[in-house]
Amino acid sequence: MENNHFLSPKLFKAAKSLWILFLICFITDFVTRFFDPDHKNTLSRILDYMSYALNALFFLWYFIVNKRWKSVVIILPFLLLFCFFMKDIRDIVDYYMPFEEKINSATLRKWTYMILQLITVFVIAKRYQSEEKFTGKNILLKLFALNLALFSLYYSDLGFIENMLGSASYDSKSTEFFVTFIYYFLSSIKSTAYLGAFLFLTGCLVKGEHIYTFSKNALEYAGRYFWTASFIMITCVIFIFFSLLESAFKLELDFFGKNLNMFGWVSTVVLILFFIISSRFTGQFLQERSLLKKKYYGAVGASVWIPVINIISLLMIRFDDKIKFLAPANVEKAKKIHLAVISLLLLFQFRKGIMAGKTDDILSCIIYIAAFITVAYIKRFTWIFPLVLGLIVTAVKVYPFYGVYAQDFIFKDYVLDFLKNTASIALILTVIVFYGIYYIAYQTLNHKK
Repeated sequence: MENNHFLSPKLFKAAKSLWILFLICFITDFVTRFFDPDHKNTLSRILDYMSYALNALFFLWYFIVNKRWKSVVIILPFLLLFCFFMKDIRDIVDYYMPFEEKINSATLRKWTYMILQLITVFVIAKRYQSEEKFTGKNILLKLFALNLALFSLYYSDLGFIENMLGSASYDSKSTEFFVTFIYYFLSSIKSTAYLGAFLFLTGCLVKGEHIYTFSKNALEYAGRYFWTASFIMITCVIFIFFSLLESAFKLELDFFGKNLNMFGWVSTVVLILFFIISSRFTGQFLQERSLLKKKYYGAVGASVWIPVINIISLLMIRFDDKIKFLAPANVEKAKKIHLAVISLLLLFQFRKGIMAGKTDDILSCIIYIAAFITVAYIKRFTWIFPLVLGLIVTAVKVYPFYGVYAQDFIFKDYVLDFLKNTASIALILTVIVFYGIYYIAYQTLNHKK
């Protein structure tokens, strides 16, 4: 076991073996989904059981890796009920409970799911408290909230990526194989990263750390395992970023609030909190590394959350000693160069609309370039900045849409009675997204002496 001064030995061992869990998740998910023929034969049932077992394994990983068999025996029955027999339990409750006059079938099934989930989460949180010997104020409540968040994140989908792959048409078996392979590869990466973040945040609770502003000790520890920390934090930021965007888009179209139910709220709140924590950790992690190595990451650090491009960004940061672009003699001059690079990237992003003279794209490009310039020179980053930016972007998006439907009295009420409609929630999600992106940019573009 390597020298470890931040995570407890049990948490460190579980985190160190996450690559094994990734392989198990990927192979099991891919095999059970791609080779599951018709859901009617013996093989199909075996593959289904493998999938259910994987769900239980995910939440037992910490206990199994550390051979805490007492905890495994205590938790396993609840996970078996939740993962294996949830459908049967919901069917039984739905059939025998005479609630038809007060609650409909769909709601009853959702409540059954939620109650059993809460009980399972409580038992797991209690066992973490016992294994890690937590002694802090409201520690069980914090562990319960953290485990509930992990449950919600684990059962969330891939958002835009899932919709895109799900709607694809396959011309051949090889294409279907390739697309399915990519989907479950990404799905396994997402799950493994979420568990890694959960273990790290649990370690922060053990140490009494603040998970809004991380201590130098926590950031330096993460820096020792750069690739592991980067994989976890960037994966969390990217997947939750797309989930929040998808939620905002759905709510903008949900004029009558059909998606605003309790279960949707729980999932949305978890996404918001986890995105804030992940983006703040990413920004603080990069800032701490830049101070330690006396580098200026600028545009490179600000782009670590962008898929594909972040591969180049992370490679440059990892090998920053060999890249002069990240070690300028004049930081203020370098800042202008980095901002010019960001501006070119944004122009490239909106190139078709700008060349076509589309007002929306031109305005959007100007707004985002101005936002990066502003965040590079403000002395303190607050929620006011993303709020103002969110209001401006929302106005740019809503006004043309309102013009099209100006004669529709329902849409007029929807816009004018803003706080009673889902547009207000969509704006909040947009502000959260801007906060995360520009907080990372703020920490990398602003040079701290």
